[in-house]
Amino acid sequence: MPRKIKVLEFLPGLNYGGAQAMIINLCRNIDYDQVQCDFIIDHSGLLEMKDLVESFGAQVFTAPQFKGTNLKEITAFWDRFFEEHDYDIIHSHVRSYAFIVMRIAKRHGMKTIIHSHNTSNGKGFRSTVQTIMQYPLRNTADYFFGCSREAGEWLFGKKVTKGDRFYVINNGIDTDRFTYDVRIREQYRKGFGFKDEKVFIQVGRMSAQKNYLFTLDVFKKYLEYDGNAKLVIVGDGEQEQEIRDRIRQLKLEDNVIILQRRDDVHALLQMADVFLMPSLYEGLSVACIEAESSGIICLCSDRVDQNVNVTGQCRFIPLDTDLWIEEMKRTDEDRHAYWKEIADAGFDAKVNAEWMTEFYRSIV
Repeated sequence: MPRKIKVLEFLPGLNYGGAQAMIINLCRNIDYDQVQCDFIIDHSGLLEMKDLVESFGAQVFTAPQFKGTNLKEITAFWDRFFEEHDYDIIHSHVRSYAFIVMRIAKRHGMKTIIHSHNTSNGKGFRSTVQTIMQYPLRNTADYFFGCSREAGEWLFGKKVTKGDRFYVINNGIDTDRFTYDVRIREQYRKGFGFKDEKVFIQVGRMSAQKNYLFTLDVFKKYLEYDGNAKLVIVGDGEQEQEIRDRIRQLKLEDNVIILQRRDDVHALLQMADVFLMPSLYEGLSVACIEAESSGIICLCSDRVDQNVNVTGQCRFIPLDTDLWIEEMKRTDEDRHAYWKEIADAGFDAKVNAEWMTEFYRSIV
């Protein structure tokens, strides 16, 4: 048997997030007889899924976080790490300073992959700095991945995405887990005390990008039409207190439930009736693919990558309050399972893992 390929997956953290879910779904389905995938993160507090990745045979390492003033520390750490650990490939899901890490990796004879999971850095000084820092990646990495062509063009430019070193890697999910099951729906609705109420759900980090404050404003107006409706928010993050304050300000305590991070999102999606994603920017969202597989209507802002509409269940709406309310009113449709459409479109993690195994082997 050929020797096992060793791959280091570089992530900000092992928290419950879109990019993390995508790569963990891939790695848990990798053939570990052929490829060993380990993880290194640079945010030591984000370890929610550490036990999970270790359960399928991966090791987890922690690197120092880049602060802009600790370049010497960063360089010394990675140089020492690659001397002590024999990896063939580094697959980076970190952008900003990843070119520094990749240059060190290449000195140690490693192949380098940079993966784009988004289409924007947001706004403000920090995002401008990130945009400047990530530019050298297009001249540093050996291979370029994007969750969509748009995500690739945003990070690498059109010249790279037209070349033969760029690949679109679909955000594979566990279609078995995210298949509609009426028994799970009934169990969870009973557990939350829901009867005939329409339940909206938004899943994702509580950050400006995800636009939760807009969701709350729209939901408040929707309650004038349907006062029994519920909104379930699954996630946490830097805007959590601001979101909780807005809920109190709008007097939504009886209609909004915050669940923070959960490992049963598949069941919560089946419990709900409508998935909301009013993001200010978004790559090809794993959460939206999961929602589609679970059979619910997805209301997305028109700033979400529209390639996510695999099943025809997604509606893309400008960030206009009245338009959202009208779309929320017309979402009473029969529930169907869409796992086959998701799998046939290339979003099954098992199939994608087989491709990734072969790709990793082919470049070493």
